[in-house]
Amino acid sequence: ANPMSASLVGSEMCIRDRPKVMHWTYPLPLKVMNAVNIATIHDIIPLLHSDLTGIDPVRMKKVLHAVTAGMDHIITVTETVRRQVIAHLGVEESRITNLYQCAGVSAGEARLLPGAEAVAPADAFVCVGRVEARKNIRRLVMAHGMSKTRRPLVIIGPDGDDRPDLSPVHGEQTIIRVPWCARHSLLRAMAEARALLFPSLGEGFGLPIIEAMSLDTPVMTSAGGATQEVAGNAALLVDPMDIKEMSQTIRRLDGMDTAIRNTLVAAGRERAKFFSLDMQAARMAAFYERLFQTSVL
Repeated sequence: ANPMSASLVGSEMCIRDRPKVMHWTYPLPLKVMNAVNIATIHDIIPLLHSDLTGIDPVRMKKVLHAVTAGMDHIITVTETVRRQVIAHLGVEESRITNLYQCAGVSAGEARLLPGAEAVAPADAFVCVGRVEARKNIRRLVMAHGMSKTRRPLVIIGPDGDDRPDLSPVHGEQTIIRVPWCARHSLLRAMAEARALLFPSLGEGFGLPIIEAMSLDTPVMTSAGGATQEVAGNAALLVDPMDIKEMSQTIRRLDGMDTAIRNTLVAAGRERAKFFSLDMQAARMAAFYERLFQTSVL
């Protein structure tokens, strides 16, 4: 809102031309007076795994309690997070809805990828995300080395609060670190990859899973939680704590024949459709229609 047309009273904002609905896409303990207030909570990882983030879990829980208490409705991006919010923050089931989120790569973006700068060798294994403990990077490096694959492991993303050990397990293992690149270069690396390796220890959604699937790239990700929910039956699932199992799966991807690979790619492409812009718009429209029917607006 224009600063000249809004003022803050406690945690409530007074807006001259107030909206009927205020949807906060980040969990802030704020609300617009005389409007229906909705907040999206993407994850509560600091509350569940305080060792995996640098966020103070006590302060975070206070903020989230303030948000959930003040909102008319809460939105989550997976059913996993919805259940976690109900269990750990005490939100009534009638006040919280999972709508998932839009993810993937549009046809327009995909057409631009051949002209993007290449940041990874073709047919390499690629991992995308912040390089931190939560992404399970050290175990992934060890599993990649144990697999004895000759394909490089390309790790794309900024450094997190901690810096996992990226040193190779043996002399023939190749690790390529890309701290930053343009989005089209990132997508090109994923599109040309042998597979996306995403054995995260904690996610609210896991965008790279669907981005890779929409680019016809096979995916290895963590069993359980949001990653398995998002991947559905279209990825190879592993115990992210089991380095041997991950190495066996990497070896399987390394030598996968064309027919099996095509089956996995087709399943991924079909799964990615669920998170398309049109599907997300339909979910949002149905939600707001229900909201207008049950709220005094």
